[in-house]
Amino acid sequence: MGKQDIFYFEGLDDILIAMMTVNETISTPPQYGEITRLPIATKLAIKGNGSELEKWASSKMFRRVSRETKHEIGLDHVGIPIEVMDELKGLISKAGVTFGKNSARELPYFAFGFIGNIENGGKKAVWYPKTQLSNVIDEEYTTAEEETKIDDVTANLVATGLNNNNIMYASYDSNRDSAVDVPVDLFISTPIFDEKQWEKLVNESKSLPENKSKKESE
Repeated sequence: MGKQDIFYFEGLDDILIAMMTVNETISTPPQYGEITRLPIATKLAIKGNGSELEKWASSKMFRRVSRETKHEIGLDHVGIPIEVMDELKGLISKAGVTFGKNSARELPYFAFGFIGNIENGGKKAVWYPKTQLSNVIDEEYTTAEEETKIDDVTANLVATGLNNNNIMYASYDSNRDSAVDVPVDLFISTPIFDEKQWEKLVNESKSLPENKSKKESE
């Protein structure tokens, strides 16, 4: 692709959720369970908390440093399976009932990802490796009307950087020149949380017999 080529975002595809089974530490990476892929998203809004710090010297701006520490994600959807939502809330049902308490607690962490469609058959995908369900509740229940309709529901998420390497998100776009021979399916096959992890995954994929033979035939 050239620097003059512009491809437009056409729409959301599926979302991805993988519970963090082993929390990361300063010296060890996170571990995740099975990925749940859901075709439920209708709208995704992302709001960062970017800030800038300016340093002046000799009456001139010496340096301007930018930083983001979290993204607030508003996911409008048609419904998340109840078992998945219970996991996100860290709740275990007893005879079909869960209990919400007002005591302080840390909600479970999970990797959240989404896939988007780009003009001309391209794909965009993003992983947030450390995400929690926000404690901001945004639910609305209305009465049934004569004309049937399906109302959207909003789930509010908060994504922060990993303590292990400060990575807050990984973003893939098939239209990048460096994405040649690297399909989106590889990116979404596991939560991506580290540059070396991604490099290893790509190298392993390229060394597979079917990919080697394909490259040789070209």
